[in-house]
Amino acid sequence: MSVFLIRRLVQAAVSLLGVTALIFFLQRLAGDPVLLMVPEGATQQSIDALRSQLGFDRPVHVQFAEYMTGLMQLDFGRSIIQNVPVADIVASRLPHTIRLAAVALVLALGVGVPLGVFMAVRRNHPLSRLGMGFVLAGQSLPTFWSGILLILIFAVWLGWLPSSGARQTSSVILPAICLSLLSMATFARVARTAVLDELGKPYVRAARAKGLPLGRVVTRHVLRNSAIPVISIAALEIANLLSGAVIVETVFAWPGLGQLTIQSIAARDFPIVQAVVLLGAFVSIFLNLAADLLYSAVDPRIRLEGGK
Repeated sequence: MSVFLIRRLVQAAVSLLGVTALIFFLQRLAGDPVLLMVPEGATQQSIDALRSQLGFDRPVHVQFAEYMTGLMQLDFGRSIIQNVPVADIVASRLPHTIRLAAVALVLALGVGVPLGVFMAVRRNHPLSRLGMGFVLAGQSLPTFWSGILLILIFAVWLGWLPSSGARQTSSVILPAICLSLLSMATFARVARTAVLDELGKPYVRAARAKGLPLGRVVTRHVLRNSAIPVISIAALEIANLLSGAVIVETVFAWPGLGQLTIQSIAARDFPIVQAVVLLGAFVSIFLNLAADLLYSAVDPRIRLEGGK
């Protein structure tokens, strides 16, 4: 197990370094942020002075070396536009994104997994067919379209919920539902497939032949053996929730990291974009590592194979 963990940690470090380098150099191809900061009609001398002050007149590899040195000291630099530490800006927006993603994850798991199990156990029930229609719709509808539709129905027509912002406790409901729809459908589909696969195995038929009720077989044996695909997809879906927050936060004017990323890209505020992308990469890598550890807890065979 220790060899497995060391190998994964090394892979994680290499991945983080690769993502950092990629986003650093690609952003430099987007244009000069200095031109967005100077007033209209500014002289070339003023532009060059500001570029020198920000360090953009130095070679790109020198800028990258300085940036990596700062990261080793947990210094993400200062915002080009706001001239305040990037860490402070990200820290002020991060709680909103965590809150939104947490509520969306609870909705996705709380609805998607039970729905998938029901569709597998009662696959000929009319509600199962209705559930399959929901799964297809959830995986097909664009996030921005479903967000606008939710605003139109529940905020404009019915007036039940606020359409934007985060000033009220209920403000999180619509963006969380919108963000969770795709993950909810994915969890339902994966859970249904996994449970159906387990229901067709000999140990289930043997248990049923002994007179055990189907509900007991499902809760005692089938759910545990079906957990690995759900755990696997859960790590990916949490990362997808964070990436999908970019669109959802823009539609609902939610003051999280997604909205901050869009604003920073438009303003070419490189340090903020780099920090947010690096944070997202770290979360994705950590979640995949956590999923691997959960595999070994659920299935001892994976634990033995990982220790080889």
